[in-house]
Amino acid sequence: MSLTIQDRERLKRILDLSDRLGRLRRRLKDAEHLPTATELREEVRSIAGSVVSIGLPGVLGRLADDRHLSPQEVMVLLILLNRRIEGGGNPLTGREILTLLFPSAYGILSGAALLAAGAPLRVCGAVTAVEPDADDVLESRYRLGDELFRAIERDARPRPDGERRPAPYRGHFEYLAELGRLTTLLFRRANAAFEVDPFGHHAFEETESAAQLDRRAGYLADRVRTRLAATERGESFPLVALARRLHLAEDEQLILVALLVQECLYGNPGIESVDLVRMVARSEEDVLRKRALLEPGGRLRREGLVEVPVSPDDGGGPPEVVLPRWVVSTLLGERERVGSDAAFDPDARLEFHEYLKGLDDSDRFFRDLGE
Repeated sequence: MSLTIQDRERLKRILDLSDRLGRLRRRLKDAEHLPTATELREEVRSIAGSVVSIGLPGVLGRLADDRHLSPQEVMVLLILLNRRIEGGGNPLTGREILTLLFPSAYGILSGAALLAAGAPLRVCGAVTAVEPDADDVLESRYRLGDELFRAIERDARPRPDGERRPAPYRGHFEYLAELGRLTTLLFRRANAAFEVDPFGHHAFEETESAAQLDRRAGYLADRVRTRLAATERGESFPLVALARRLHLAEDEQLILVALLVQECLYGNPGIESVDLVRMVARSEEDVLRKRALLEPGGRLRREGLVEVPVSPDDGGGPPEVVLPRWVVSTLLGERERVGSDAAFDPDARLEFHEYLKGLDDSDRFFRDLGE
């Protein structure tokens, strides 16, 4: 997705700040122009403050919001982004990164947690280690993740003159249907990445690699965001209003949509929790971390948005997650739970009904994904 003119200008300013970090890093290697600890601290503080005031646009902003990244984690990304742009695939050691951010020995040692194997930046793939099994964070080498770098490149890419812009959504049901297509792509990605059948409704042999499906899912997710941003009353859509009210992350919204489509399409309201976690995970480490999304203390269960019924006949199998009736009604606009604007015209409601009715043949669902 190409950014708006305003967001592209913000991205340019963020990249300028990334360049400043790169120049500062190079000064640390120049004995004649070595900054003092005070100069280093003030310069880094100035750059971090500018990042906050500008705001991160595009994929960087979504990543920071979804992962609740700290200012230090954002600075790590900007340091590695500058290195990726100026030096191709050449990595930086943990020492080079942390020395730039922390002017004291204690700061460097405590800051090593930012790059450790279980750190959020590592788990989500934003930062990758050249030697992933190495124990010494300071001596290990790191680089910006390939997928994140490609996404930033897409953000910065100018929109060609005359390029057709995605049309706004005609209604919330069309929005839900396209999100449903996205969840199916993500389930297929999980099938390829983890070598499991995520549906259980039909057997199929995946013909695309996990990387191909990941790219397709990324493009479709960008398309959804672009269309929603162009939709005049998009903020009044029930899912959007619910997400804003309860501060739901994208992963949490996708879980709700997957469960909604499961019930409307297959007539079976439940999906095993492990399949939902795999759907929004990108790696084995991510699966372990994202289990918390469906734990009792997670936002979805804490707010009553999903339930995990206990059946005496389940035989100790994996728990299934379902949507309470009020959530189904809210997402379909059948009750005004999140605001008076959540109303839909009959044509949009009929469109969603006809779409789901036509999906009783699952092959069509997969054909639609290729559009």
